[in-house]
Amino acid sequence: MSESAGTGPHRSDLPSLTPGFVLGQGRYRLLSEFGRDGRCAARLWQGRDLMLERDVALTLFIAAPQHPAELTLIRTAVARALRSARLDTAGAARMLDVLEPVRSDGPAVAVIVAEWTPGCALVDLLDGGPLPPAVAASVLVPLAGAVDAAHSAGLVLGCDHPDRIRVTTDRQARLAFPGPPASSGSRDDIRGLGAMLYLLLTGCWPLPEGPPSLPPAPRGTDRLPISPTTLRPEVPVELSTLALRCIAGPGTGDGVHTGSAVRQVLELNAVTADEDFFSLDGRVRRPIDPRRAQHLRRIKLAASMTVLGAATLSILGYAGMQVVSVFTDTGGAPLVIASSPPGGAAAKPAVLPASATPVQVKTVSVYDPSRLGSPDHQKDVGKLLDGNPRTGWSTDSYFQQFPIYKKGLGVMLSFQAPIAASSVTVVSPSPGTVLEIRTATSPNVRLEQTTLIGSATLGAGSTRIPLRAGPPTRYLLVWITTLSGTKDHHQSQLTELDVQQRAT
Repeated sequence: MSESAGTGPHRSDLPSLTPGFVLGQGRYRLLSEFGRDGRCAARLWQGRDLMLERDVALTLFIAAPQHPAELTLIRTAVARALRSARLDTAGAARMLDVLEPVRSDGPAVAVIVAEWTPGCALVDLLDGGPLPPAVAASVLVPLAGAVDAAHSAGLVLGCDHPDRIRVTTDRQARLAFPGPPASSGSRDDIRGLGAMLYLLLTGCWPLPEGPPSLPPAPRGTDRLPISPTTLRPEVPVELSTLALRCIAGPGTGDGVHTGSAVRQVLELNAVTADEDFFSLDGRVRRPIDPRRAQHLRRIKLAASMTVLGAATLSILGYAGMQVVSVFTDTGGAPLVIASSPPGGAAAKPAVLPASATPVQVKTVSVYDPSRLGSPDHQKDVGKLLDGNPRTGWSTDSYFQQFPIYKKGLGVMLSFQAPIAASSVTVVSPSPGTVLEIRTATSPNVRLEQTTLIGSATLGAGSTRIPLRAGPPTRYLLVWITTLSGTKDHHQSQLTELDVQQRAT
C-alpha cells in the first residue's frame, strides 16, 4: 500500500480514533486498539456494544475523502465480510453487525462488528520466546479448520496478519477481527497459516507488511525465509517444511493448497498442553518439559504406525482417532488422485498357484490423502502396467521416513468388475519397502475406510503377497508404509504390479 492508503502515522485527515470515541450512531464505543493491518487501512479495536452491554471486536476500515479509490476498496471489503457472515466455526469469531461507509466531508469509516474473543493476542504468546513445536501446532489447529471451512463455502477468511488473531482461554487460535483486504484470496489464507506457524516456532514474521513490533524472518541467499529447523534444531522437519510450503508462492510446485492438509499435519504434531502451561488469559506461563513433549510425540507416532483396525482404535480412544485421520481426507476438498491410463496389459507372473488366474487392471492412480504438494511422479504411474520391468513409478525422495510428514503413499488399482483377489505380485528394485494391500469401496475413499488383507516387506526383484479371502472388490490399494533408503534419502520404486484372483 502507498502512503495514501491511510496507514501512515501522520495522516491529519483521519478521525480521532481514541478510547471513548463512539461509532454507529452512538452504539459502539472504542475501548482499546489491538493492532493495525496496514495493507488495507484497517484498525483493530476492542469495543463495547452500549445497547446490549457486551464487548465486541471492531474492524475499522478508513478511506480519506480525497482518495475515492480507497472508498471502493473498503466497500469491497465490507461486501466480502457480509458474505462470510454465515460462517460458523470455532476458529473464527462470529460476525454480529456491519456499518457501511458513508461519504461525508471527512473520512469514511466502515466497521465490521464481531463477537469479542477473550484470551490474549497471538503475539503475546511469544513473550517468553518461541513456543515448543507441539504446542504451536496445537494452538493453530482450530484456525486451520476455519480456513478449510471458509474455502469449502467459497469464502476467504483473511487470517494472514498476526494482529487479527487472538488465542482463546482454552488455547485455540481464532480469527478475532474479520474483514480481509479486498485483494486477498484463498491462497493468502494458506500463506497466513504458514506464517503463523513460522512465527510461533521462531518468533519472526516471514511475510511482508507485518507488525513493526515483530522481527522479520532471516532470509537465505535465495531470498526465502530460513527454515525453522535451521533456526531451532528442536523443530520437527515436518512442521518446518509445512510452514515453508504454505508460505511458498503460487507456481513453485511445492506449495500446500488446502486448510485441511495444514490441519492434518498440525494434528499429527500437536500434543495436549498442560493446564499449567497457559495462564487463564491464554498467555504462556512456563516452558513445557521437553522430555515429556518428546515422550508424547513418540506415543503419537507409534499410534499412527499401529492403528490398523477397530481393536487398536478402541484402545487408543479419541486421541487415536485423531491420529488415524491426520493424513486422510476429512470431508473437505477431494483427495489428490492423479490418474494415468495404463500403458498396456499387465505382465504375467512367472509362477502362479493352480487356484489363481491373472486379472486385467483397468486403471491405476496415485493415492495421496495428505494432499501435500503435487502427487508423486503422477505421469509415470501408468508404467506399472506396461509389462516392462525396466520402467516404473517411484515416490519422491523424503528427508524422513514415513509416517513423518506423510502417513504413507500408495497407488489405487481399479477393475472392470469386482474380483476376489488372491495375491498381488510386485516387482521392485527397492528392498525394505513395506507394503499393505487394502480393499476399497471407491478410488478416493478415506484410508481408515479401507480393509487390510495382506502385507509384505519387499526384496529386490519380485515379491508375491498372499491376500486373505474376502468379498469381491473393484478397488485395491497398494499402500506404502515404509520407504526404502536410509538417512535423509527415503524413496521406493515399483516397476510392475500384477493381481491374481481366485479361480471360479
